[in-house]
Amino acid sequence: DEVGGDAIGARYDLNPAGEEIAGTRRSLQWRVRIALPPDLARQVFDVVQRQAEQPYFPSSANVGSKVAGNTRQQAIYAMLASLLFIVGYIWVRFQRVAFGLAAVVALVHDVLIVLGALALSYWIAQLPLARYLLIEPFKIDLPIVAALLTIIGYSLNDTIVVFDRIREVRGKSPLLTLEMINQSINMTLSRTLLTSLTTLLAVVVLYVGGGEGIRAFAFALLVGVIVGTYSSIFIASPTLYWLIGKEPEKAAQSGRRAAVAAGASS
Repeated sequence: DEVGGDAIGARYDLNPAGEEIAGTRRSLQWRVRIALPPDLARQVFDVVQRQAEQPYFPSSANVGSKVAGNTRQQAIYAMLASLLFIVGYIWVRFQRVAFGLAAVVALVHDVLIVLGALALSYWIAQLPLARYLLIEPFKIDLPIVAALLTIIGYSLNDTIVVFDRIREVRGKSPLLTLEMINQSINMTLSRTLLTSLTTLLAVVVLYVGGGEGIRAFAFALLVGVIVGTYSSIFIASPTLYWLIGKEPEKAAQSGRRAAVAAGASS
């Protein structure tokens, strides 16, 4: 079939000059007619010939909406399942479900902050400074999901270290005071900062020198390490105190109300 078009402003016709390949609409030889002077036409053919000599590997980088929807759904299920198992694991280890809930609150905070940073990268990438910071409009894909799960594991490890020290400082005391939490955090602060700094250095090298294919993964890890460092101190520990620390006070208030009610009835 004849195919027509424009080449550098000139009309051209493309026709198969040889026998078509069986079962296809392709041919090994083609006849081209172009409305140009011979010298200009020869220049166009030379450029086309040089491009034709280079190997061409067709590829597709687009993901259909159905596949993307399935991937997003599987990622949500994976994160929910990981958080559920984390609650169960910490519940068994510390014999209190409050420890698991406090850790999950910190992990949800970490994931939301990283997702927010990925969303902001779309606007930051439009700024002139973004090229020096190597920030691109990152998209959520399977490497990002792997980075989020890695961040959950990293932040959880740091949180468990703090919780272990809180349990040791608390001992058999029925109370959990702010002084106990503050002492536990101070005892583990050097370990937290050294571990986070070492991990951060490795992630920065991966972000700068890892190439474009892994930059989104490294960016998510970079934000996640920073967020996970402070979340175990400023998110998980206060949440644990909010869940456990006020239980004796509430029990005492309930006892006083019961005593007042009993005295009024008598």
